[in-house]
Amino acid sequence: MLFGNVEKLELVDYIHPTMKALIQEAWAIAHDETKQDGKHELSYPGSFVVLATAETERTEARKAEYHKEYIDVQILKAGAEKLGYSNRLSQESLELTALENDVAFLTDVEDEQFVSLGKGDFAVFYPNQVHRPLCAVDMPSEVNKAIVKIPHTLLV
Repeated sequence: MLFGNVEKLELVDYIHPTMKALIQEAWAIAHDETKQDGKHELSYPGSFVVLATAETERTEARKAEYHKEYIDVQILKAGAEKLGYSNRLSQESLELTALENDVAFLTDVEDEQFVSLGKGDFAVFYPNQVHRPLCAVDMPSEVNKAIVKIPHTLLV
């Protein structure tokens, strides 16, 4: 998991240049008043951003997820959100969960840690990296997000 802020992206030298460009492009789309919630194609092949307005929930009410084909970049445009994450995805979990549309859901997460996102903050999750989005920081509240999907093969 990588963590940063879009407004300070030039200071983050450990992120692949293509990923930086896609984060910046998604951030611009998120601020385009003509763009509605939903899927928007990005300039690199197979990559896209999903703009979403959603309600956070208590952590216990949210399922964790992981992906196999896409890198998942969660960018918070407005509101406050807590994200759970773990680098421990067991072989058993891989075998027992069904991926549909490149997402599988888990109820139990080993060694879960949390990070809070504010305006402009982003978190990058690589394939098979467990994460639990849309957890409430204190009380459930509305958030505006941009979720960037990058085919992992694009950064090879």
